[in-house]
Amino acid sequence: MFRFLNPNKWSRIEKELEQKPNILLSQFSIIAIIAAAIQIINDIWFLNFVAVGLDLIIVFIFIATFLINESGRNLLAKFIFIVLGPAFIFCYASVIPKTIGLYLIFFPIIAVIFLIFKNEERRYKYYSMIYVVSLLLILELTAYQPFGELNWTEGKSEPSSFYVNMFISVFGMVFSMYNIDVINTLIDKKRQETLLELKQKNNELELANNELDHFVYSASHDLKAPLSSILGLINLAKYEVKDEHVMDYFIRIENRIERLTNFIKEVIEISRNARTEIKVESIEIEDFVDDIIENNNYIDGMEKIDFIKDIKAGSIVFSDNARLEVILNNLISNAIKYSDPNKSKSTVKIKVSHENKYFKIEIIDNGIGIPNNQLEKVFDMFYRGEDSKEGSGLGLYIVKNMLTKLDGEFEIKSQIDKGTTITLKLPNMLSSESNF
Repeated sequence: MFRFLNPNKWSRIEKELEQKPNILLSQFSIIAIIAAAIQIINDIWFLNFVAVGLDLIIVFIFIATFLINESGRNLLAKFIFIVLGPAFIFCYASVIPKTIGLYLIFFPIIAVIFLIFKNEERRYKYYSMIYVVSLLLILELTAYQPFGELNWTEGKSEPSSFYVNMFISVFGMVFSMYNIDVINTLIDKKRQETLLELKQKNNELELANNELDHFVYSASHDLKAPLSSILGLINLAKYEVKDEHVMDYFIRIENRIERLTNFIKEVIEISRNARTEIKVESIEIEDFVDDIIENNNYIDGMEKIDFIKDIKAGSIVFSDNARLEVILNNLISNAIKYSDPNKSKSTVKIKVSHENKYFKIEIIDNGIGIPNNQLEKVFDMFYRGEDSKEGSGLGLYIVKNMLTKLDGEFEIKSQIDKGTTITLKLPNMLSSESNF
């Protein structure tokens, strides 16, 4: 009860901006009640008892508006305030002389209409304004006699009533502007407090992220050295141990260490991508692709892959060498790993083209393909679409992160048993200096 009447109380209890229209509705209902009470006193003074009865109906309408609004039924309260209130004032103004000035009350009501509806209720705002303005126009066009020549009050309290109505109208509009200023000040204060709190939280989060990133980067580097030592000891042990079962154990250990080493490498790449700035270099793209293909010679099934290159000789792109290498290495190694063993010939086509300030790289394979329901997930962290293949599920996640860092785009198309096409579009960061 009375929760919207005090803006200071509202600032502690109802701190959401969406409550602002409801606060104003309660306050304007109180203003309307006070205004009607003033008019009742004026009419009693001049023994205008018919007007007193009409004024009491206005009081009842706006008391109902206030109580219903405070109970939480805000839309019903707005209906009473905007529809029933102006409708009765229209009827009231039709049976008294124009010179009493009751029509002036329509102007603060029009101002209120713009304040008591939320953004999502905008259509109600305009419908209400059209409705109230229409009532005012009807009064004006009919010389304030839409029901014929009626004068229920016989002109009693006419001069004083005009000044009372004019004062109420001006006061209502001024008070509405003041009220808006008060509430906006409270909202702005709260917004500033929220922004300050958000900034502090962001600083704390950034510090925590930096510490976590530093820990991951340091831990990953520290893990690489003992893993390399273990691999060295295993290689030495192989020369001394001739038992086939023990050799099989050594091979399995090597495979697991290799998988862990690759995982650490991927974690370091994610960390490095976040930590380091972009370093633009000129890249001779054909040689660059050749080196990446050669680096993947150790992957099982590489010997069955026929690489097809569609790259203009001598083409140069400008990008971050290290990031572009990781991106292409992950995509090409995936094309090799997911080749189709049932096909007599496996192909991976790499096409590079230039488009104004961008260059486009397409990697097209005829591998096993990716199901449609997995296409949106393959770039997610730790997602592995093919359980039979080994991997951490970080490769394409790294590709996506590095493309984002380079302000690049990607598109993936795939069909089961037919193959996959991944298209990369990256900015040629110094394209104005390049000659193609």
